[in-house]
Amino acid sequence: MADDVFSFTVTNNSELAIAELWASPDDEEWFQFGLPEDGIESGETVTIVWDERTNDSPCEWWIQIVFEDESESDPYVFDFCQNPDLVVG
Repeated sequence: MADDVFSFTVTNNSELAIAELWASPDDEEWFQFGLPEDGIESGETVTIVWDERTNDSPCEWWIQIVFEDESESDPYVFDFCQNPDLVVG
């Protein structure tokens, strides 16, 4: 992997699989991360790579989770520079 590729991990400690993971730098324009076909199962940790167009973006991003039952988390701010490990649940 190139040195300018940024990644983070997502650990799903909830009881439901994560079906979708959305991120926004401004809580207005949202981007969906590609997840494994079955999403992120309960108890599973996956590594997700940022698109290179985000290389010069701020550390803090809004995050929203959609679960397998189509319920959604409230959007919240996560600082990826301070902690590249997102834990859900």
